[in-house]
Amino acid sequence: MPQEDESGENSSSAYRGGNVTVVYNGTETIAGREAYRLEIAPASEDMSLQSQTLWLDTEFLFPIKRQTAFVANGDDYEYIVTYRNVTFNPAFEPGTFQLEPQEVPDDAQQVQFNTYESRAALADAASLPVPNPDMPAEFELEVASHRSTDPEVAMLRYESTSTDTHYRIGILNGTQNTTTGTPVQMGEYEARQTQTNRTVRISWSVNGTTYYVSRFPADTADNSTLLRVARSVAKTT
Repeated sequence: MPQEDESGENSSSAYRGGNVTVVYNGTETIAGREAYRLEIAPASEDMSLQSQTLWLDTEFLFPIKRQTAFVANGDDYEYIVTYRNVTFNPAFEPGTFQLEPQEVPDDAQQVQFNTYESRAALADAASLPVPNPDMPAEFELEVASHRSTDPEVAMLRYESTSTDTHYRIGILNGTQNTTTGTPVQMGEYEARQTQTNRTVRISWSVNGTTYYVSRFPADTADNSTLLRVARSVAKTT
C-alpha cells in the first residue's frame, strides 16, 4: 500500500471475501500526521454498510480517523471518529496504569473472558449448560469462549475445513426477545429464525437461558443443516 494498476490509476480490490471493495485515494494530514485515505464500499446491496472512509497512519497503519455510514433496523446512521494529539509508542513511568485496590468501587463487577480448545473444557468452566451439537463432518471446533457475567455467555464456533462457512452456538444467562422472525419448532420448544445481512440465526429461551445457533453465510438451500444442528442443541436444553 499504496498500489496502482498499470494505467497509473488507483485500483479497487476485494476485501474479506468480496464483501466490500477498498480504493486507495491518496494521503491527507490528520492530527498532524500523514495518513492514507481508503474508501470502502459494500459489494452487495444487502449489506448494512453504506460507506466508510478510513485514514490510516502511514507509519503505523493505525486508523486515526474513521467515517462510517450504515443502516440499522431501517434507520440511517453516520458517525465520525477522529483521534487528536496522536502519539505512538509513548514512554510511561512504571505504574502509570496500576490501579490500587482501594480505588476499585465496592460495587464493581469482575468480568472474565476466557477461551478454550475444547467443548469439554468450556463446559467445565461455565455454569451454563454447554451442548454437544451434531455438526457436519466437515466442521471443526475453532474456538470455545466464556464470559463470566453481565450476562454469563458461552459460545462455540465451528468452521468448515473447505469453505468460509461457520456456525456459532451461543448460550447466555437470561431471556431475550425471541418473538420476531419465522416460527421454527425445536422439539418441544418454539424458536424463531431471523436473518441479518448474510447471517441466519435460530434462537429460543428455556427456563431463563437463551440459546442460539447461527450460520454464516446464510444459505437457504442448506437451511436443513442449520435446523438439524439447532435441534441437536435443543435436545440438551
